[in-house]
Amino acid sequence: MTRRDLLEGALTAPFGLAALAALGAAGKRPEVSLTIATDGDLLAFKPTELTCPAGVLVHLTFFHTGKYITQEHDWVLTVPGAADAVAQAALAAGEAGDYLPHADKRVLAATKMCNKGEHVSVDFIAPAPGDYPFICTYPGHAAFMHGILHVTPL
Repeated sequence: MTRRDLLEGALTAPFGLAALAALGAAGKRPEVSLTIATDGDLLAFKPTELTCPAGVLVHLTFFHTGKYITQEHDWVLTVPGAADAVAQAALAAGEAGDYLPHADKRVLAATKMCNKGEHVSVDFIAPAPGDYPFICTYPGHAAFMHGILHVTPL
């Protein structure tokens, strides 16, 4: 399964289907743009908390603002309580898996890896209200590069 399959799967996951059903009769789906970055060359996201309403189409852009250290980063949204397990699965997937456990139902959305000075983006349907962890799945980074997406009722 490719990363694209994984990302498209996030749009049809149970949370996504509920959101589609709730908003289908209302017409066009509301959209939200979110931006997150690395904290320069530090192993940290900036900001560490993001917020969006449930069921909206989220366009998330991730900037790797590092200038000196050559390490890739990604942004991976997981179901609550699964961030550590996804980080371990990414480590097991290794470089061949782009450090992302493909077809892992615990992953709701993910960007591809990006190098310093680059940006990547991902579109996904915001899940049901709650707090969802996000991490970088490059080996060892999740211990420092993590945060929370707060999803509020629409």
